[in-house]
Amino acid sequence: MGVVGMVYEARPNVTVDTSALCLKAGSAVVLRGSSSALNSNRALVKAIKKGLENSTIPVDAVQFIDTGDRDAVEEMLRLNGLLDLVIPRGGANLIRTVVQKATVPVIETGVGNCHVYIDKDADPAMPGK
Repeated sequence: MGVVGMVYEARPNVTVDTSALCLKAGSAVVLRGSSSALNSNRALVKAIKKGLENSTIPVDAVQFIDTGDRDAVEEMLRLNGLLDLVIPRGGANLIRTVVQKATVPVIETGVGNCHVYIDKDADPAMPGK
């Protein structure tokens, strides 16, 4: 896909998940998480880059927009020629904003789609115990 921009809310796991998926697909990624998870995302990107030092993947294949400033998101959404694609992950307002303001292509995700597989031998009541 080239260079993927990911805009997401306060879920630091997205930092790791997105980096892994993009790198596995042969893409670079530019991450912009929410300001409420800035310190967690900063630490996670540092760990990811440290891990990349021992691989054949360039360390700079993972980039992080290290600011909570919302204007940075709007600027990111207009990086034609630098970003090949933007994916918003979060609530309806975030997704709508990205779709409306982006000049680069966007993959519009749905809100609240969580798929779960439960093995036939699992006790579905166990997580509540």
